[in-house]
Amino acid sequence: MILDITGPIRNGMWTYGDPLPSVEIEQVAMLEGEGWKGHRLQLHTLAGTYIESADHLLPGRKTIGELPVESFVRRAWIAQLSDKRELEPITAAELAAACEGHAHRPGDALLIATGWDKRWQEPEFVTHCPFFTEETMKWVIERDVGLLGVDVPCMQDPRADDGTLCRQFFKQERLLLAPLVGLRKAATGPWMLAALPLSIPGVCGAPCRAILMPITEGG
Repeated sequence: MILDITGPIRNGMWTYGDPLPSVEIEQVAMLEGEGWKGHRLQLHTLAGTYIESADHLLPGRKTIGELPVESFVRRAWIAQLSDKRELEPITAAELAAACEGHAHRPGDALLIATGWDKRWQEPEFVTHCPFFTEETMKWVIERDVGLLGVDVPCMQDPRADDGTLCRQFFKQERLLLAPLVGLRKAATGPWMLAALPLSIPGVCGAPCRAILMPITEGG
């Protein structure tokens, strides 16, 4: 079974605000007129489910297009946390408990489910989301997670998000994948994660299609 953990991109969806533009999808060619269908897409690097490199926040790092494609395909583990309330911290202790027994290898992906993806269509999806504490991010970094995936749109408290925690994470050539949907359907793992971004030279990140495929422990 292949699980699609990508959130839909639609007109009027949640946004991070200025200076990023709103998402706009408009059909500009019709079967009745042109004889074929075509759409105009107004997107940005943080639209829907996206993947980003350290270049998002740190100078002199590789852009998404400069990374080898195998960077976006990794063995992955799922941390199933209890459903989080609005603006509730994600603690290192609960994350460690959820990951107990994982045969995690350096560079593996860790995907964290909080249940927040149920709020994808709501106006407060960004402004009221659960978030990491500094201790939680320290735990992730010390575990040598190569790709971190979450079902929340902000790693830090959205009321005071200055990028500090993500900068700590990006000090090494790590990848961030967010926000995901449907992780509640996934068992602990291991899985094979594929999160392939659009091929756009020079950008720090891009929307992607993220999927999980089951693998054997020896994979």
